[in-house]
Amino acid sequence: MSEPGPLVGVVLVGHGRTASELLAAARGIMGADALAGAIEVDAGVGQTPKLNAQLCEVLERADTGAGVLMLVDLWGASPCTCAQTNAGDHRLVTLSGLNLAMLLKLAALDRRAQGPQALADLCADSGRRSVQVKIHLPPGDPSQETGT
Repeated sequence: MSEPGPLVGVVLVGHGRTASELLAAARGIMGADALAGAIEVDAGVGQTPKLNAQLCEVLERADTGAGVLMLVDLWGASPCTCAQTNAGDHRLVTLSGLNLAMLLKLAALDRRAQGPQALADLCADSGRRSVQVKIHLPPGDPSQETGT
């Protein structure tokens, strides 16, 4: 029997404690072993030398040969830009809008069977489907009559 291939690395990057708290929530739902090897980076504000060094080290650890899927909370914000700047020689796919639905989907996927782009596409779809707007209008609300 052949040895399994390398696992796509997962790096979560967010402001404040976004990354670590969402990872903890996903593991609370899916089990402690969910998203094995995922690395979270709770970034402060701004692109600093310390954050640059941390992201270089994290990407090196995460990449076992199958590439890295990096999930960030806000596209274009300092943590996202800093992570992309430090991608170096790594095959890196970045997915923004980090949310719990994305992580739950990722925990259910085989990270050896699919590359980082396919994983990102599936997680993005799950994340989009989890965002909904539901309006409840109480009986007699005037906007029910005008449709506004």
